[in-house]
Amino acid sequence: MTGEMIYDVHTHVGMDPAFFLRGWWPYAASARDLLDRMDAARVDRAVCFPFTIPSAFDSAVYADRGELVLLPGRFPFDRENALLANELAKFDADSRLFALAMFDPSRCVAEQVANLEKLAGRIAGLKVQTTVLRSSIRDLLGPARDVLGLAEQHNLPVLMHTAIYPQDRWAQVADCLAVAEAFPGVRFNLAHSLRFDRASLQRAAELDNVWVDCAAHLGHCYLACRDAPFVAGPGRRVEADYARPSDVLEAIHELLGGRFMWGSDHPFMSWCDDELDLIFTYQAEAEVLHALPAPVRSSMACTAPEAWLFGAKADTR
Repeated sequence: MTGEMIYDVHTHVGMDPAFFLRGWWPYAASARDLLDRMDAARVDRAVCFPFTIPSAFDSAVYADRGELVLLPGRFPFDRENALLANELAKFDADSRLFALAMFDPSRCVAEQVANLEKLAGRIAGLKVQTTVLRSSIRDLLGPARDVLGLAEQHNLPVLMHTAIYPQDRWAQVADCLAVAEAFPGVRFNLAHSLRFDRASLQRAAELDNVWVDCAAHLGHCYLACRDAPFVAGPGRRVEADYARPSDVLEAIHELLGGRFMWGSDHPFMSWCDDELDLIFTYQAEAEVLHALPAPVRSSMACTAPEAWLFGAKADTR
């Protein structure tokens, strides 16, 4: 990819005291951690955003009872988004990292929108993870519409976590696609290869404002090989050899063409909680990318990320 930048479109920077107190891992990663891993894996730039449960929630209550309780006088991500922007200003001297601000579509939306407005010019987009926060992504079609209005006003791309696990009613792929369809002026990235669901990927390919990333690809391929319920089952799954992760990327790229992107999910390419114990590395995720044919690698790691991030201003080299 001579002369082209390699982008990682899905990483986390920050900490999650609720995960730490509950004994889940990972629970922290700094900008310097991320940059060091990028250097070792020959990755030039990355999109990053805070961890999922912000300090506005009572971490001890979540650890002890699994409940999300806002602390008095606080609202989601009231501190984390600005802290991330400050960290990048201090430690990312070469401007390799693009900060996305996190938001919660179901709690204190007006306060969050006002806070996000203050960060305009310091953030490159927005990110939402509704599964862990137990917030409905469909709230973006109603009470939280102003968040996407802000995104359209400031030309900010939006990254949405997705799920297909039936018990996850907060981030279903079909609902994420419905949100994207309702806001054609916003560029969306729907994460995690839409859990390999063939029909959903085909629908995404029909929407001009939708991109898809492959974040935590090795873990998802591992789950697919075991027919775990967190990814699409054999009858719904994209046909590919899931024991060969690069083959899976090629198959999905063929479905999505120029709107499939590489993302590591650092540090959440590994995930250990009460049910799962998955350990993968940034280097291993990047090796799958580098094993792709040059045209596919160039599309996934450069052309598509620049189009999603910058739209008409994609030529930033």
